[in-house]
Amino acid sequence: MEHNKNNTLVFVFLFGIMIYVLLMVDSVNASVVVPSNNLINREPYSKVDSKEAVTSTTIRQRSSHKRRFRKERRLIEQPHDICADIVGPTWQVNKTGEGPCQQLIVWVPKKNGFTEFVKIEDFEVKGGFSLAIFCYALHLLPYKIQPIFKPYINDKGESNGTYDQLLHVIEGTTCETVAGDVTVRASRAQYVDFTTPYLSSEVYMLVHGSHEWNQTLWTFLRPFTKRLWFAIIGMCIYIGVAVAILEYRADNPKFTASYKTVRMIIWFPVSMFFFNEGKILNRNSKVVLVMWLSMIFIVVQIFTATLSSWLTLDQLRPRLPSGYENFGYQNGSFLKDFIIDKYKRNDTNLVPLNSVEEYKTALSSGRVTAVFDELPYIELFLAKHGSDYMKFGPINQESGIAFALPRGSPFLPIFTRAVINVTESDVMMNMKKKYLGFRAPDESQPNQALPQSLDIQSFIGLFILMGTGAIAAIICSEISIRQANKKILPVSMDD
Repeated sequence: MEHNKNNTLVFVFLFGIMIYVLLMVDSVNASVVVPSNNLINREPYSKVDSKEAVTSTTIRQRSSHKRRFRKERRLIEQPHDICADIVGPTWQVNKTGEGPCQQLIVWVPKKNGFTEFVKIEDFEVKGGFSLAIFCYALHLLPYKIQPIFKPYINDKGESNGTYDQLLHVIEGTTCETVAGDVTVRASRAQYVDFTTPYLSSEVYMLVHGSHEWNQTLWTFLRPFTKRLWFAIIGMCIYIGVAVAILEYRADNPKFTASYKTVRMIIWFPVSMFFFNEGKILNRNSKVVLVMWLSMIFIVVQIFTATLSSWLTLDQLRPRLPSGYENFGYQNGSFLKDFIIDKYKRNDTNLVPLNSVEEYKTALSSGRVTAVFDELPYIELFLAKHGSDYMKFGPINQESGIAFALPRGSPFLPIFTRAVINVTESDVMMNMKKKYLGFRAPDESQPNQALPQSLDIQSFIGLFILMGTGAIAAIICSEISIRQANKKILPVSMDD
């Protein structure tokens, strides 16, 4: 009887252990994976595979979240000093003063194109022209401040919103700012403050350029201005008068009759190049004519060179669209609303574009007839593809591109002065060449300016020389004639 009781107790004990083990296994499985509805409805033979797929997906998601968490934690706790890479070893050296903020949170917008201004890759801020100007401005501050750059992106690495939404992030804060290509707008200035713009941002239209030969019926007269042509004609008559006086005093029969004298005054300085108008009797006339020939030779050479530049001029003219349809604009900018308000167009005819390459593709294919954008982006496009395109405008004046800070920030006045110092220094042009690829101002747009017509100032020296030489020749001729007359002795008459 006791033996049967012991067997019963053992059996009850083992049964309890089995129930406990089963409950623990079920709880572990429930915590590891929760299958979705579509996996429950799958065929029985795929249940094992579905559990493995869900488990692997869950593991990958957890690892991705862990990597992103570590990356965000590294950005906050151990920020990568981008400004040290941009400015160099002199970054914030020997700064002992204290500013309003020891650390400055710098929000950077994410751009799908135009990464020359701000560049974000792999959830990290890499640099760009706007950040370079920002760092150099921080470098000029009298106290040390540590910038912490934070990209304005979502979990997928894409932009987390528009520029207006980004500016609302720093609203009401103290030690935060937005560094990027932010356009100063009146609507934005209601909730944030801006520094002095570091780039001008007039709105231009980017269109195709057409090559034109600027030639007319009177192109051959364009090398000289009207004043210069009249001066040359006047000098020609002046030389004719001087030669007529000299020859008349030398008793040249061609200059004795009054009607012949007037004809020779007008005709002789020109005809002497092509015809034989008779013998010159006065040696001083020959001096005047040699000076006249030298002057005409110089004038003709300059005229020929200037005329050739006019005849070979290739002008690139903007080819404006005939209608206000199919316009392109930079995606995410205020230009969409600007085009709709100014030209009363529907947004269905507007094409958002993200990069310089998309600008070129859309214009080349005829997808858009023109692209509206601000001047810095237009210049960036022309620096790369300016041979067949032109900017037209400005169409509208904007305040400029600047950095944004919270309203009433104590950091604003001194930082604005630093931005002004950077824009007035050589750093500005160096950063434009480095990040934006800008060359000399005249090389960004291949259009040739019209040649300048030469005015009388270009030949004033020759005219003075000719006038003085003609007067000197007449004086010398009169002196020689008077001396010759004095040598003739009077004949005596005897009664």
